Amino acid sequence: MRWVVIVLCGLLVGLGLTDSARAQWTAHTSSRDVNALAPAPGAMWAGSTGGIFRYDTSTGEVSRYTAAEGLYDVQARAIAYDARRDVIWSGYADGVIDRLDLASGVVTTFFDIQRSDRFPSKEINRLYLYGDSLMVATAFGLVVFDPARTEVRDTYSQLGTLSSPVAVRDITLAEVPQGGPGLWLATDQGVVHAPLSAPNLQDPTAWTVESNVRPSPDVLSIEAFGGTIYVGTAFGLGKRSADSHYENTNLTTRAVIDLAALPDRLLVMTPFNVLAAFASGGAVVQADGYVNLRSLVVDADGHMWIGDSETGLNHFERPSGNARPALITGEIYPDGPYDSPFGDLIVDAEGNLWAAAVEGIARSGFYTLSREGRWTSFTQRFYSELGRRSNYWRIYADAQGNAWAGSRGNGLAQVDASQAITIYDHTNSTLLPAAGEASFVIVAGMANDADGALWVTNLVAPHPLHVRTADGEWTALPPPICTNLGTTTALGRIIVDSSGLKWIVVVNRMDLRLTTGVLVLDTGETPTDPADDQCQYFGGRGAAGRGLPSVHINAIVEDASGRIWVGTDEGPAYFISSTLAATDATVQATWPVWTVASQSSYMLRGLEISTIALDPAGQLWFGTNEGVYVVRDAHGFELGEHFASHNTPLFSDRVNAIAVDENTGLIFIATDKGLVSYQSNAIGPAAAVQNLFVYPNPVTITNEQAPEIFIEGLVAATDIKILAIHGEEVAGFSARGGKAVWDGRDHSGALVPSGLYLVVAIGNNGEGVAYGKISVIR
Repeated sequence: MRWVVIVLCGLLVGLGLTDSARAQWTAHTSSRDVNALAPAPGAMWAGSTGGIFRYDTSTGEVSRYTAAEGLYDVQARAIAYDARRDVIWSGYADGVIDRLDLASGVVTTFFDIQRSDRFPSKEINRLYLYGDSLMVATAFGLVVFDPARTEVRDTYSQLGTLSSPVAVRDITLAEVPQGGPGLWLATDQGVVHAPLSAPNLQDPTAWTVESNVRPSPDVLSIEAFGGTIYVGTAFGLGKRSADSHYENTNLTTRAVIDLAALPDRLLVMTPFNVLAAFASGGAVVQADGYVNLRSLVVDADGHMWIGDSETGLNHFERPSGNARPALITGEIYPDGPYDSPFGDLIVDAEGNLWAAAVEGIARSGFYTLSREGRWTSFTQRFYSELGRRSNYWRIYADAQGNAWAGSRGNGLAQVDASQAITIYDHTNSTLLPAAGEASFVIVAGMANDADGALWVTNLVAPHPLHVRTADGEWTALPPPICTNLGTTTALGRIIVDSSGLKWIVVVNRMDLRLTTGVLVLDTGETPTDPADDQCQYFGGRGAAGRGLPSVHINAIVEDASGRIWVGTDEGPAYFISSTLAATDATVQATWPVWTVASQSSYMLRGLEISTIALDPAGQLWFGTNEGVYVVRDAHGFELGEHFASHNTPLFSDRVNAIAVDENTGLIFIATDKGLVSYQSNAIGPAAAVQNLFVYPNPVTITNEQAPEIFIEGLVAATDIKILAIHGEEVAGFSARGGKAVWDGRDHSGALVPSGLYLVVAIGNNGEGVAYGKISVIR
């Protein structure tokens, strides 16, 4: 396995971001699911669910491109190398096409197919270069794109007598029965062909339909070999006969996903193996033992390359005779997590990111990105301690250096500071299987209290709440007794607030995808004894700014002011927590209101809030189905930023989880297409006044472009003044958190002239005054 990663740089376009703006974003995707391949001189290009990457066949280096580096999307469905222009073309599920110029690094995105409103599905299945045309096999027919003029030249959606639209899965060029070269198309209704000499391929009669295809008219791939057309179908390999019928070769009964021809054999890919069929008859196995093969090509030297959903890119010698070709290099893909996307994130005290998969991903593990930038995937493939355990969907890191991963069915995994793994389930803890199950243990939430005890919710179990004390003793607790809450309670996500109260999302026991509100539990002086517990349940939908916007709760978190925020599918709300929250009947949720009168009254009202995080500057980061909203909470709630897929490298507007590294200011954002990080200016404040670190220093201002001058070492809340050398104040602003940015402008908005400037930071809470200097050159 070779994992050498180089991030390609260039003059990237697509979203119109500046180089400095794009540099704030980094992609963290899994690229081992390879579904498209394109040979190029000295390299193999691969399209994966985590972006496209290049494998240098001489050095073994792997270079990756994603939306963070300028591509439109991360999930390329088809790719092709264009030797005339030395570019890579990639196509996506919504019809968008990217062109990556290999010399300059420029990415250009074309929306011609996507913008068409003629057909509901615009998915691109294959890209095929012929002469000066890029043939695009789509869900509605064949599109001819002109690479020189960068526009769609023709669209063939009415292919002979086939009903329109017809999905074209593959393309090949071969002699047609009339003589001369022609286009052969694999469709979901059979095979279609037309001579390239036809005067008008827009005319449906120019296309000949051959629907009598065996073993199935549902054709997935097509290739010419030995003067004959072969088709890969949903149920095996077919061969065209002289009378335009297709015979079943009986080589396999499995779906034939891809085909590639060598002079002496036809390579046939099924989901599990690659076979070689000979023109004279007979077949041999070329590669097997795979789980879900996706793509197959041969390069200019006749070497065989296969793309797999589990092992990425695999390089084999040129097949010869009846022997299996030797594997030269296997499991080629950029460093990253074994799986993605993620549904839960947390950054531990050491700056390591921990992640768990989204609900429903089979065989999923949990993952960590070290502060040095290296991924470790805790899956059954790499860690025998996990055995057959999988489906991890919750992650938590405690103050003692442990990471905890909760699973849907396999209990709770602990990873200690030495990365030793311990599994807790019904055999070695008080955790219990779900009702009616023998060993299916579901863990839905974990949280630490001030004494180092771990609180764990055990979904659909007779005892839904458990506590593991700091010395490792487990206690099972009965369902909390709350007014208006039944005793058959199912409990989900949990936090322990600064007062020691447990806030727990209540789950609908009959449908675990739904929640019914939130409860607050005071476990008193004896947490392991429920006799002194007190509880209050909030399970009603509110109105007019009071109560829960919705009982469907996706997130719960405490801010620095002690407010308990909940994210619902109808917007956010917060509780004012106190030690009496579990007993005070007047406690109820409040809907936050925008400070700016021009904005709608209630903050983010009606949006599905999937996750909430807080940064050291006191800003709230709301993940929604419309991207990320950053809300400043200084003198009221004000919108700071709105990050979405149309104005940032976010892969998708559907955000699953957000985590903040307070030491570095990195914001990790998990979308339904993968993980990105954003370098923010919000870092943890200094504990006391210290000398300021101001950089870059000196700073050069050119072309009237405002610079970013970073000021670090601030306390939690600061007033910053920029003074000229003679003492005059030229600029001033307030900051929260340990880092601030000055744009080099004075009070009037003009860029300051060359000179030496003094930076003065005054702590708002009596911490004192800190100083720094910056030289400006214009």
